[in-house]
Amino acid sequence: MARKEFDHKVNKEMGTQEEEYSAPGTDKNDNRKEEKTSDNKKKKDEKEPRTAFAKKGDKMKPMSPNPLVTPKGTPRDSNRPKCEATKNEPSVKGKKNNSDHEPVKDRSQLSSFGSANPKTTAKDFQWLEESINKLPCFHGFIGREDLNSLLKNVGDFLIRTSVQANKQEVEKRKKNQQDVKVLVNLSREKCAKKEAKEAKMAGVGDVGRREFVISVYCRDKENPKPGKPVYTPIRNLVIKRDNGQIHVEPLKNFKTMTDFFAYYLKNTGVCKETDFQLLNPINLSTWEFVHEDIDLQPKKLGEGAFGEVRVGKMKVKTTKKTVEVAVKMLRNSDVVTREQVSELLHEARVMRMMDHKNVLRSYGIAVVKEPLYLMTELCACGALREYLRENQDTVTLADKLAFVLGAARGVEYLHSQKTIHRDLAVRNIFLTEDKTPKVSDFGLAKVTDRYEMKEQCKIPVRYLAPETLENFIFTPKTDVFSFGCVIWEIYENGHQPHDGKNAQTIRGLTKKNQFLKLTSSAPAELRKLVSEKVFTADPENRCSMTTVVQSVEKIEKPPAGAMK
Repeated sequence: MARKEFDHKVNKEMGTQEEEYSAPGTDKNDNRKEEKTSDNKKKKDEKEPRTAFAKKGDKMKPMSPNPLVTPKGTPRDSNRPKCEATKNEPSVKGKKNNSDHEPVKDRSQLSSFGSANPKTTAKDFQWLEESINKLPCFHGFIGREDLNSLLKNVGDFLIRTSVQANKQEVEKRKKNQQDVKVLVNLSREKCAKKEAKEAKMAGVGDVGRREFVISVYCRDKENPKPGKPVYTPIRNLVIKRDNGQIHVEPLKNFKTMTDFFAYYLKNTGVCKETDFQLLNPINLSTWEFVHEDIDLQPKKLGEGAFGEVRVGKMKVKTTKKTVEVAVKMLRNSDVVTREQVSELLHEARVMRMMDHKNVLRSYGIAVVKEPLYLMTELCACGALREYLRENQDTVTLADKLAFVLGAARGVEYLHSQKTIHRDLAVRNIFLTEDKTPKVSDFGLAKVTDRYEMKEQCKIPVRYLAPETLENFIFTPKTDVFSFGCVIWEIYENGHQPHDGKNAQTIRGLTKKNQFLKLTSSAPAELRKLVSEKVFTADPENRCSMTTVVQSVEKIEKPPAGAMK
């Protein structure tokens, strides 16, 4: 949308709004009212001793706004909303401390922070929510990692919702960093259910605080100095509203959103020693949708710890075709946490990069409001694990070999895109109506050739390669080992590896090089490949996924109808 159309939209939706915070006009009775108030105050002061602080619940008369004065003791670096470079979202927290006042030292310090008031009230936030949700450049819960693909020129900007980590998430992260060597014997789904139950029992009702943020593409004033961190040109400005005034810089307050955008169209602001200007509002991309674009169907495909998967219909923006999709929804918790939002967005981000017959396709996300949606292609036959278990009397050996080959091609493609899946299992492979296998679930995927765990991660031990168990290292070769477990599961009709054994036992077996063995119903060539080139202790002796694909392609197809 052109800037003129954007301005028209802002004016139409909220340009004429007058709020209850607007200063009342003076009238002839003002002085009389003031005298009565003064008399009442004198009588009250005779009865009650004066104190430096108001009682809890008392309404204090607001002080005259002095932009050069700030409460002493207010933590500048933690309690005020910050405008920061595109890195990890900071957790904006601090302690209130009523004390004397001291002047702010310089203007650059002011430009780096939001309001001196550390929190926007619920009433102000609701006003912001109602106003911002109407804007075509509001992108909802998208993360900082998505900004580089959306903001490309100086002056490009969008508005998004930032979710701060709650207390439970902060404590959990600290614990995970300490317990990096703790491994689990549960699937990620079961771990998520366990954590949700523990949080509920602990009575943790705290949710991460929401903030509205303007992300804008800027040009740095100075060249980066040696030794200083290199930031992207994108800055993030927290929108605040207190006492009816909107601002991202403490010295510049506006009564309406119209005034706010009009000012920054013609004038520059300062954030982190960088000038910014709001020139070009960026609308939703081809992979971003509003909830009204998705026609949810009653049919439920599955349910997990934090959400469910439903059938839906939507029109693809690029082709204008209406397609049936699987809609993954985060809706089982009252309000989604920062961790849940990050994982869904990460999965969607990885899926957008992929385009292969044997990799589950993403159609986009709808995250302007809750519940958050991730739309993927619909696989009519569901997860391969359930399909194998429910149809073990009818699935032929030819079918199983086709499942192995299709899934192997999908993983080979991921590795060609410099991506490690890290959670390969038949539960994460889906089948289309024509039984084409599709590798899915990229919540743990990493776009790299090598990844070292820095904190505890909920990956079941039964699928891990020896070097991962020993050194917490993930590479394409660790995916190859995990894929050997996938092959084993396919020929065992969906049964999980090392069923009934605990994590310590499985780890001990792996250390002794006592790996899984394929059933005799698997082709001899495949059994040899897995035992000699897949299940190896030394990753240097392990083959690549390309070798797996090429080897399976050479295996003669079993006779039609052969079951064992």
